[in-house]
Amino acid sequence: MTNPETTIYDAESFNLTSKEFEQIQNILGRLPNRVELEFFSILWSEHASYKNSSHWLEILPRSGNDVVVEAGKESAGAVDIGDGLVCVFKVESHNHPCAIQPRLGASTGLRVVARDVFTMGAKPKAFLNSLRFGNGQRDTARWLFEEVVNGIADFEKGFGVPVVGGETFFHDGFNSAPVVNNMVVGVAKRSNLVSAVARGAGNMVAVIGVPTGVEGVEGDAFEMDFYADKMTKIAPVGYLQNVEVEKTLYKIIGTLIEQKLVIGIQGVGAQGMVGAVVEMARRGKAGVRVRTSDIPVVDKELSPRDILVSETWGRILVCLEPSAIDKVKTLVEEKALSFGILGEVTNDQLFTLVENQATMAQMSVDYLGFGGKTPVYEPVFETAKGNLISYTSDKIQEPDHYPAVVKTMMSSLNLVSKKWISRKYSASLGSQDLSTKYPSDASLIEIESGGKALTATLDGNPEYMTGNPFIGAQIAVAEAARNIICAGGKPLAVSDCLNFGNPNDPKAFGDFVAAVKGVAKACQFFDVPVVSGNVSFYNQQSEDGVIVPIIPSPIIGMVGLLKDARRHTTLPFRHKGDMIFMIGQSREDFNGSEYIRKVHGVKSSLPPFYDAEEEKDLHSVVAGVIDAQLARSVHDVSNGGVFFTLFECAEPLGFGFDITTDAEIRKDAFLFGESQSRVVVSVAPEKQDLFVDYMVASAFPFSILGHVTKSEIRIDDESFGFIEDLKKIFDNGLKHWVDATV
Repeated sequence: MTNPETTIYDAESFNLTSKEFEQIQNILGRLPNRVELEFFSILWSEHASYKNSSHWLEILPRSGNDVVVEAGKESAGAVDIGDGLVCVFKVESHNHPCAIQPRLGASTGLRVVARDVFTMGAKPKAFLNSLRFGNGQRDTARWLFEEVVNGIADFEKGFGVPVVGGETFFHDGFNSAPVVNNMVVGVAKRSNLVSAVARGAGNMVAVIGVPTGVEGVEGDAFEMDFYADKMTKIAPVGYLQNVEVEKTLYKIIGTLIEQKLVIGIQGVGAQGMVGAVVEMARRGKAGVRVRTSDIPVVDKELSPRDILVSETWGRILVCLEPSAIDKVKTLVEEKALSFGILGEVTNDQLFTLVENQATMAQMSVDYLGFGGKTPVYEPVFETAKGNLISYTSDKIQEPDHYPAVVKTMMSSLNLVSKKWISRKYSASLGSQDLSTKYPSDASLIEIESGGKALTATLDGNPEYMTGNPFIGAQIAVAEAARNIICAGGKPLAVSDCLNFGNPNDPKAFGDFVAAVKGVAKACQFFDVPVVSGNVSFYNQQSEDGVIVPIIPSPIIGMVGLLKDARRHTTLPFRHKGDMIFMIGQSREDFNGSEYIRKVHGVKSSLPPFYDAEEEKDLHSVVAGVIDAQLARSVHDVSNGGVFFTLFECAEPLGFGFDITTDAEIRKDAFLFGESQSRVVVSVAPEKQDLFVDYMVASAFPFSILGHVTKSEIRIDDESFGFIEDLKKIFDNGLKHWVDATV
């Protein structure tokens, strides 16, 4: 064995504890050398091993009738959608890089998750994003927002896949600490799914893509944890923005799968080739004997260690039989990419690095990276004390002029139209997108065969997390399922991204535990298993010189199936005179609402009313209404309450509405409260009796609100103005903010 043995002092320089150093000695049966110690450090980092979160992630439901690939098994999850097809999807974070270089960070973040999907053999069909920024009055929020959106647009246009949906929130709890989560949805033939595996003694592992460079080779273990999803270092910006390499790799993978030339495919990420090849070998219950002399490099001075830990973008590993090497190499080089043999598969379950016939490192793959026998910690945590008050009518002064309240709320960046964002994305791609033509509560993604469509959504209101992350996380799952239902689909599965503060902060970790418990409870209850996901820790900011965590942010990506794309349900009102009904029960509930935050200055509160059984019954009733074709439009009540739900139904086609509020509920709570489990539908006059009969038979609460008008908005016989005037405010609010004219 080459390289000198190490001591505890060396371990500490790699951010390993004395206990971990002792564990490494026990695993190896000897002292590690410096290269081995560094590999352990990288592969035992939080980002690689999930050592602080894996204990709690185990409570998430992972299996189900439609699940083809469970969470943790591959780079992304997969669910069966019939006709021999599967949907492959995943949500990932890229938060820390976006705080530093937002445009580049956002572009590369989307690149990472797209690669996770297409290396499994799927064709990426759609992108969604969930974005969080700080107080809109801060110039940094404006800069971060615009640059992140531009970065997403860069990759979307370059790769040729549309952004079909998402959400954006602004809150003090994200000042200088943005959350940028991307979801990629793809489709594959089930028979074409490829595992990220290396198996079969004597088979080879090769690297395909750009030559390996110096990006990230000087990173250390502390950065690996603190900036867990950091972008590569020292890389030229133009190189990182070049999407052509990624597109070429995608095309090459398609050919390799079609011609059955590979056994396994794995992307190379933040842990370099050492992390990728170890993961492949562990999945295959195999070992791998590695050498770096055949790897194409930018700088001939790179050491074997540098080559293996480099984070250079645009590389994948493939496992293939020796007989396929020449054909694959020719195919790759014809596409102007490089090819090199990294190592040979063995049956000893060891990672062995050999250079010049000398062994530089040798470790068991079972103890390296996520899914192996890596350290698992259970950090101390504090449960929220629950000392927030519940905002009831006696604590909130009722306004005396409601049209003025509406205009105040329309100055909220969380309520105005996000069309400014969608216009930044590719118009040519968007014109082919069902979600652009026919807006609904979930994005619609066409499937080439069978007349089906996928429905997809990304949800997680941060305001609901400030007071009770356990309930807030449940609401995120419930709202995602509700959105899928309202679009006419059947919820299938979840990919989550859990964005939290420092796991060593008991309060921040307590929020994480509460949210995971909430996600687990709701996913189990609504029968939507978690098939993929990501944990992002160390999201924090400085407030008055004190480091504090961001608002707990569990983001729920959900995919559903619409068996007939022609039967999808949209949210716009279609005809003057249609009747407007509320399915569900309104309550005098102000908690968690944008109304108390924007109009009354409440910074944090308990989440709004939520009852899981009531929510499940709502899903069943709404699905029945849609199946019976009783409603022309369907839209759930969420951010902004009933008023903004109605306004979002009215404004696309320029209609108005005339409604009467519930006399038993204070008017502001009725119009702007955000209690859950409610959906607004419009019904053609000729179907009104059928709708009422159906609802009476369902024994679920419902009420008539009013009717669709030509253009005026009237509430309780008071005019709130005309749709075209309010629409100008609604449509231009974000643009004026970006342009700094408000």
